Amino acid sequence: MEELQELRRYHDAVPEPAPESIDAARSRLGAHMRGSRRPRIRRIRPMWALTVAGASAAAVLVAVTVVPGAGSGPRTPEPRPPATTELRLRPVANAQDVADNAALLAADDPGWSAGPKQWGYVKSMSARTRVDGGEWLRGRPAVTTTHELWRRLDDKAFASIEKGKLKIYKGSEFEVAYSYLLALPTDADELLARVYETADAENARHRASSLRNAQQLAESRGKTPEEAKRLAEQAFPPLTSVERDRWAFRTIAMGMRDAALPPRLRAAMYGAMARIPGVRYEAGSADLLKRRGITLYHVLNGYLRDEIFIDPKTYEYLGYRTVVVKDHKDGPFATMRKGEIRNWDALIKAAVVDEAGRRSG
Repeated sequence: MEELQELRRYHDAVPEPAPESIDAARSRLGAHMRGSRRPRIRRIRPMWALTVAGASAAAVLVAVTVVPGAGSGPRTPEPRPPATTELRLRPVANAQDVADNAALLAADDPGWSAGPKQWGYVKSMSARTRVDGGEWLRGRPAVTTTHELWRRLDDKAFASIEKGKLKIYKGSEFEVAYSYLLALPTDADELLARVYETADAENARHRASSLRNAQQLAESRGKTPEEAKRLAEQAFPPLTSVERDRWAFRTIAMGMRDAALPPRLRAAMYGAMARIPGVRYEAGSADLLKRRGITLYHVLNGYLRDEIFIDPKTYEYLGYRTVVVKDHKDGPFATMRKGEIRNWDALIKAAVVDEAGRRSG
C-alpha cells in the first residue's frame, strides 16, 4: 500500500486543479486574470450580450385573427376562430424542465455569426476561496475580485487590463477551446455524445501517460516490469461511470464559463446536463452576486457538488460553484471537510466585440 500511495502522490489520473496551479495560470494570464472565464457571443454588427432582451419572452402571447370580407355576394366560408400561438414556459420541477424552457426561449433567436478574428469579452467576479494553502472558504467570501478578459474566437490571442493598460498575449490558456465549443451541435443528445467522446479520449490519453510514468517509477525502485505494471494499474484505474459523468458536467460548465455562447447552444448545454445521470435541479439559490437563481448540480460520490446558477426568467448562465457536501478522505494526507467552497464565480457580462479592449459593439 505504501507503494500505491507513492504512485498516487507521483501523479494523479484525474487531476483536480490545485490552488497553486490556478494561481500560476492566473499569473501567466496577467495580474487581473484567473483560471476560469466566461464570455458569451452575438452577431457581427448588433451585439449579442448576456443581458439579452428576451426576459419578457416568457410572457409573450401572440394572437392572429382572420377577418372575413364584407359586402354582398356568395356566402364566404365561415372564418376560423382566432388562431393563437403561445410561448408558455412550463413550471420547473427538474433539470429537464430547465432545459426545455431555455430551448423554448432560444428557439426564435436569429442566431449570430461571428468571425474567427473577433473577440469574446467577459466581465466576471470570483471569490477568494483559499490563501496560501490555508483554510478553504466557508459561507460568503470576504474578498472578491472583478476581472475583464478578451479572448479571440480562434483562440490565437487573449487580453486583459494590467495597470490600466490593455495587454494582449499570443495563444490560449483556457480549459475548453472556442473551436471545440463552437463546433458542438445544438441538439442536446448529440452534444452530450460529443462531450462523452471527448471525455473518453482525454482520459485514455492521460491514463496512458500516467501508467507509463508510474511504471517507470516502480521499475526504478526495483520492481519487475510485471509488478510495476500491476501497481501502476492499481494506482490509476479507469474512470468510473460517476467520474465520467462528472467530467462531462464540468466540461460543459467550463465551456459556459469560458466562452461567449449563443442562446441555442447554451440551451443545448443545459439539455445535455439534464441527461447526465445524477444531475439534479434545485430552486431558490443565490449566486455570488446574490442574484436569485435556480441550480443544476452534480454530486461526485456523495461528497463533492459542482453546480451552475441560472436566471429563472431569462435562463442566462449566472455562475459556477464547487462545494464539499460530505467529509471525504482525499488521498493519504488530506481530508475534504463539509462546507468547504472550492470554486465560486459569477458572470457579469459577456459579448462579442470587434477588437480587444472594447466592451460593447
